[in-house]
Amino acid sequence: MIRRALRAALAVAALTGCAADWRDGDEHFFVNHRDAAMPVWVTGNWRSNRIILHVHGGPGTTNGIYFQRSSYQRLADRYGIAYYEQRSSGAAQGNTRARITRGQFVEDLDAVLRVLERRHPNAQFVLMGHSWGGFLTASFLLDPARQARVRGWIVQDGAINSTCRAWQLGVDEVLRRNIEGAAAFYRDVWRCDLTTNVNNQTELHQGRMVHLWHSLFVRAAGGYDVVPDRVLNGGDIAESIFRSQFDLLAVNAHAPLPMADYYGIDLTPQLAAVTVPSLVLWGERDLITHYATARPTFDALGTSADRKEIVTFAQSGHNPWAEEPERFYDAVDGFLRRHVWRD
Repeated sequence: MIRRALRAALAVAALTGCAADWRDGDEHFFVNHRDAAMPVWVTGNWRSNRIILHVHGGPGTTNGIYFQRSSYQRLADRYGIAYYEQRSSGAAQGNTRARITRGQFVEDLDAVLRVLERRHPNAQFVLMGHSWGGFLTASFLLDPARQARVRGWIVQDGAINSTCRAWQLGVDEVLRRNIEGAAAFYRDVWRCDLTTNVNNQTELHQGRMVHLWHSLFVRAAGGYDVVPDRVLNGGDIAESIFRSQFDLLAVNAHAPLPMADYYGIDLTPQLAAVTVPSLVLWGERDLITHYATARPTFDALGTSADRKEIVTFAQSGHNPWAEEPERFYDAVDGFLRRHVWRD
């Protein structure tokens, strides 16, 4: 039985021969900070001294779902990309519950950037945050001293507005689509006051966080991916397991983490403090960080009108980088060329 399982594993590994190559010069290291060891992978054209620091979603998922996509691989041909796994996420080591707070994750991001600045003293950095990573990078940028260390911000389907009123947009869509079990869940389990934002999102229901149940209903309603196979398929999973440093099991083990100072918070009113060149990207069929919050995020930015852009994706849910990769690449590359790194 063990031999048969090993042969099967090797066979799957062989099928991933076209996986992303681990280029000569890529860096792999850990940043150790306050009871956590966070793995960092610097890849792509980092010798250009133009590096995108990528901040994954969650809280509690992994960077393993991004690097495989053609959009990111094309970006890596032109720019460096620094992927890191946040504490209690992916392959990160250490899971001190008392440190699962927004403030700690911001401090961790600061520590990762400081290490990158030391290892690449001539480089310039742009922050790119997806979903929860949008909330985290926005929180980082609210400090003027931190904001001064980056050249720009790219937010993808960001959870900037994580209030009950914003989540209700997705709840209403799920209920309209008559997803099995949803009506009873939102009637009997879900608690989220639209006025006070008092909520039970981090409480457990049948072994899962309440907010994770919401995410599963949204996924069943098609509010994550229009075509799920474009985002993550069997080949992608095999590649991540056998040919990368990432740990897709973290998606089930950790997401979402019971993050303090996240559920029920809206950062939109504070975005006037963000003045660096900014790009807002959003899938028009996104129901988890609802598309209706895209324009308010863009409008709230303190960045001058001639240095900020918004691009929406008609055929995408929560992950335009996977569902419309060509257009996603063009939007990111074009923004960086026009506003950050002019040739």
